[in-house]
Amino acid sequence: MLLSYHPMKIADAEKIVTWKYENEYTMYSFSESNEDIQELMNGEYFSVLNEMERLVGFICCGQSARVPGGTSIGLYQEEGYLDIGLGLDPDLTGQKKGSVFLKQSLVFLQNQFNSSHFRLVVATFNERAIKVYERTGFKRDKEFYSKVNGEDMLFISMKMEMPCYSFEEISEQNLTEVREIYNYYVSNTTISFHTEELTLEEIKASVMNRNPRFKSFVIKEEKEIQGYVLITQYKSKQAYDFSGEVTIYLKPDIVGKGIGGTALRFIEDVAREQGFYTLIATVCMENTRSKTLFEKHGYEQCAMFKGVGYKFDRRLDIGSFQKVL
Repeated sequence: MLLSYHPMKIADAEKIVTWKYENEYTMYSFSESNEDIQELMNGEYFSVLNEMERLVGFICCGQSARVPGGTSIGLYQEEGYLDIGLGLDPDLTGQKKGSVFLKQSLVFLQNQFNSSHFRLVVATFNERAIKVYERTGFKRDKEFYSKVNGEDMLFISMKMEMPCYSFEEISEQNLTEVREIYNYYVSNTTISFHTEELTLEEIKASVMNRNPRFKSFVIKEEKEIQGYVLITQYKSKQAYDFSGEVTIYLKPDIVGKGIGGTALRFIEDVAREQGFYTLIATVCMENTRSKTLFEKHGYEQCAMFKGVGYKFDRRLDIGSFQKVL
């Protein structure tokens, strides 16, 4: 499930207030009143859509995510945290979609608000949600009571600190580290089709483009380079000018931690700003991790070339994966 996030629209708000949750979860249902619709339209809510542009949930932040009982115990006096709340279409609850919904929402919020510290509040009876939050990395914090339908209900706050990634255009000072990352894949994998390690001049030519439309960035966690991402020229003929090739390389010890998806979303935004219509990724078909990454983010396989590579004494297939921006 690949999700997209948009400022709340009135049509989405009018649909969300009709959602009804069953049994003990009825407290999460709206009342279908104009007041509830206006609450959803206060600027702190976002609609969440799936690949088919279907409304599947919402998220909120700031004051709208705060519970009155938390205010009374001074919970929100602790600064530095973005308060968040989430709601999933009741037809989708209980289908193990909550974890995907939460993880993608956190990445969106991190990019939208440049925040890596999150806080949420959940009713203690909702163990299903608490387990999802804990698996994602949230830690239990303070318990407190707050009124729900005139009765006291026990809540718990939970906190999470995500790694904060930044992107900086590649400079000559970065080339040694970029070269080390790339040459690991040359020497040890079929992800790169080079069979000999690149020199500094060769890596410079591959990642630092003279044409300013083709951008290259190092990916940093704090001040440490964790990888790089770039858009290069797909083909040199002028009719291809609105197509680009996207490439991501990460340090091998951090692969699988979600950085690739963050980098891909970032470079797609750059591509849109630069006027690209489509991005294409070329992937060795042995590289199932990259194949899954691109497919998860809306890239469709549009070509397959069999046996075009030869490395480590075996023939290798490559696939082309395309996304229209």
